[in-house]
Amino acid sequence: MKSQIPPRVRIIPLSLALLLLTACALNQISAPPPEDAPAGLPENLTCEIETEPESGVSRADDGSMIAAYTYKLPVMRLYRENGAPVTEETAESGQELDAVQMANTFNQAFRDWKEEADYPALEELAQQDYAQKKEEKQNWDYHYEQGLETDVYKTSRFVSVSGRFYYYAGGAHPNTVFLGWNYDMEKGTFFYAGQLFQDTEAVTEELLHLARERAAEWNMTPEDFFWEDYAETLNGWSEKSAVVTFDQFNMTISFSPYVIASYAAGEQIFNIPITWLWQYLNPYGQHLLSQ
Repeated sequence: MKSQIPPRVRIIPLSLALLLLTACALNQISAPPPEDAPAGLPENLTCEIETEPESGVSRADDGSMIAAYTYKLPVMRLYRENGAPVTEETAESGQELDAVQMANTFNQAFRDWKEEADYPALEELAQQDYAQKKEEKQNWDYHYEQGLETDVYKTSRFVSVSGRFYYYAGGAHPNTVFLGWNYDMEKGTFFYAGQLFQDTEAVTEELLHLARERAAEWNMTPEDFFWEDYAETLNGWSEKSAVVTFDQFNMTISFSPYVIASYAAGEQIFNIPITWLWQYLNPYGQHLLSQ
């Protein structure tokens, strides 16, 4: 028998509560694109997505590190067959300009995320904490931190980016927030999972089934393993605020710690095979997810 998860108290740290609200805001995306939106890349262009690291360190006047950040941000770039980059300045046709705009829309989302992460606010909190520790003659043996790890899955039709945002601002442990971006490269707009399905209820039932199986692995009922309102939260998986990403084989639905279960229960990530989902997709979903 597996050991029981420690008793759960549903107290979400203020810092994490703010992060969860930010994550929901960051995952909000536009309505379905118009049918006459520009479609895809010109045949003479290729698209590459490179993950670029950005980092920084903040120090007190005496040189002590008080805060740091490391972000791995996806950047979409366009190239001609000869390897020459294509930008607004070098575009040679209206189609190429449309492609550049498509890439700019994708890249802007991650520039916006960086602003929303608000590292300067974390730095200010660290400075205040450090000053208080010095005033109270306590040791400063840690530092505040932010980090974003991203994984990118790309086809000729769409890009799916899954992110883990790590955050530490004092306390017993760092916190994690899952993020997700799904981008239609043919329409030049972000989409959310609900737009791909003609029947989301069947998927909800499968998700509830997976949750019951996970609880059973711990010899617990779902109501004891998860929060009591877990089913209501899972029922909203297809909404804009849910963290849903895709790869070649699966649709992944991720819930950050504290969202449907206690921190001690660990990360709650559910994978549903695309082959199983296929019958419930609408034509738009089948088009995007076809191999």
